[in-house]
Formats: sequence, C-alpha cells, structure tokens
Amino acid sequence: MTYFDKTIVQERVQRFFVKSIEQNRLAHAYIFYGSEGRGKEAFAFELAKAVNCLSENNRPCNSCSSCVKIIKFSHPDLKYFFAAPKRIKDSEIRALLKKKAANAYRALPVAGHKTINIEMIRQLKNEAKYAPHEAQKRFFIISDAHLFTREAANSFLKLLEEPPENLHIILITSELNVLLDTIRSRCQPVFFPPFDEQQINEIVKHHYTFEGNLTSLIRMAQFNLNKVFNFLEDDPAEKRELVYALFQNIAKGNISSIMDIIDRITGRRDKNLITDFLSLMILWLRDAMNRLITGDESLLVNTDYNEAIRKFADYFETTDFASTIALVEEARFDIERNGHPALILTNLVLNMSDALKRKTSVHVHEEAL
Repeated sequence: MTYFDKTIVQERVQRFFVKSIEQNRLAHAYIFYGSEGRGKEAFAFELAKAVNCLSENNRPCNSCSSCVKIIKFSHPDLKYFFAAPKRIKDSEIRALLKKKAANAYRALPVAGHKTINIEMIRQLKNEAKYAPHEAQKRFFIISDAHLFTREAANSFLKLLEEPPENLHIILITSELNVLLDTIRSRCQPVFFPPFDEQQINEIVKHHYTFEGNLTSLIRMAQFNLNKVFNFLEDDPAEKRELVYALFQNIAKGNISSIMDIIDRITGRRDKNLITDFLSLMILWLRDAMNRLITGDESLLVNTDYNEAIRKFADYFETTDFASTIALVEEARFDIERNGHPALILTNLVLNMSDALKRKTSVHVHEEAL
C-alpha cells in the first residue's frame, strides 16, 4: 500500500503522515500551520481521503466512492468549517463550498468581519456525538482557526479534552501564536513549509490552462500559491504601478497625490486588494534592500522596475529598510485583522516618510525615482 503518490505536498509533511498512517498513530487533533498559500487545507482533505479510501493499492485514489464524495464535499463524515460573518446566508456558504471543491488550494473569498463563532462550535460539538455514517474515521476541518471568538475557543476546548473515538480534528491557521495555549497543547502541530517552484507549476497547470513562464509571478507572490492564483485572475500590473507611484510621491513629499492613491486603494472596499498592495510594497522595499546589500540584480522580483529601484535604493541608501518593511508588515497584519483601511494606510505613509532617510538634505528631483 502506498500513500499520497498522486498528491502534491511538501516532502516532510508526506513522510510524517505516511508513517503515522502505517503505524496507526494518527492523533485525534492536529494544527496545520504556516503562512498562507502552502496547501494546508488541500492536504487536510487529502488526508481525509487517504484514511477513508477504498483502494487496495494507492491512497487516496480519487476515484472510489469515498474519495469522490470527499472531493465534492458530499461525504457525511467530512465537516468543513471556515471563518465567516455571523449572518452569512446558507446560499452563500453553498457557493463558497462549491468554489473550495473546485480548487482546494484557493482561499475562500469571504467578505466582511470573519470569525469562528459559538454557533459553529455548537454545531460541531453536536455532530461529534455521532459515530461515522459510512467512513472508518470522521474528519472535522476548521479553517482560519486563529479567528475563534473567545467564547467559541473555550467551548471548543471542551471537545478537545474529551475527543470522541473515530474522529480527527484538523485546525488550519497561518497565525499559530494567536491560538489559546490550552488549544495548542492538546493538538499535534504540523508545520507546512512553502511549496517549491516546480510544485506550484504543477498545481497551477492542474487548475488553469496556462502557457508561459510562471517564475516571475511565483517570485512576486513570494511562493504563496493563493497569491499566484490571484495574480493569474487579476493582473497585478495596475497595483504595481500604484506602488511605484506611491514611492515616487513619498520621495517628492507630494501629500495630495499620496492621499489620492490611498483613496483609490481603499475606495473599492476590497481587503484582498489592500493586502496585495501592501505585499507589493514589501517586495519593492526588499528589492531596494537587496540592491544595496548585494548589488545582485538576479535577486530582484520587480525586474521590469530595475532602474527605478536602483535610483530609489541609492537615494534612500541610509534607510533602515528592514525596519521600514516591518512597518508595512504591521499595517498588513492590522488590515487582515479588520482594521480601518484608510486610517492604517495614512498612518503607514506618515511613518514611512519618517523612516525613509534621504542621503542629502536637498529637495527631491525627478531623478530620485
């Protein structure tokens, strides 16, 4: 019997779970953690398939009745919960599950203030009372586990303290440290490293008809598979132009143009757009830092902005770019935690204006960028 031969997964994760299955030592509860875009949810479904697969050769086979039902989210012994607004409609949940079934590697486009609330946990605990309907093991998969409300987390803890037989719970998170210590201590953590470029290419080509080289997109996405998918559907060229314009106007001290850019980014009320914009800002600053430290152009992500980055890095050569990048990362974190976008971006620009140190005291000229 072989396991996960058809699954694109990080080697260390595959080895760990093959050994656990073969030795019949699967834990009652796991925490799959690591940054976004590393296939944590997708592998949780693969694990559920492998454990309940009916094939005698390779599991999961993706063709037996059990595998097919899990793929379609129609298996009675698979429950998938994700952070959502409290008043989300059933029709919206069904539409989101259909998207997840089509591509388990994509993050769900859930708008609004998202939480794992107490009602979800009550439903989960009620489901946990029952034995498997037709599978060997039941699987409860909870995405965005760092978004538990306090009440929900405390209620969920009671389930972990007395786990039912034949049930495996998998928590998915990109923010392990946000989870309660008491929850972390009762789950086995499994770290997911980034996919390599070849793995991302294979996954993308399974879901998209794409001809060409993905290398630049993968580097721009920082090996975040979800962002690669986003970039394929929404060309990042406009956002990158806005990032360039923002840094130009910061260099020139052009406040009105800076505020216009902030209004364009926040006016669409799209949190993903804002976080993507901030991620592209980080890439620009990292390129500038690498340019100053190594001078190696092969390390650049924004290769088509090579000359502009060279001028930017030279003009702000006394800047502590690592600290400046930390400011943007903090702003991105605040946005992800549902902070006020316009206020966060305005404060960020003000802080960056102080952090970016010009090498001279003269007025900024057009040559600066």
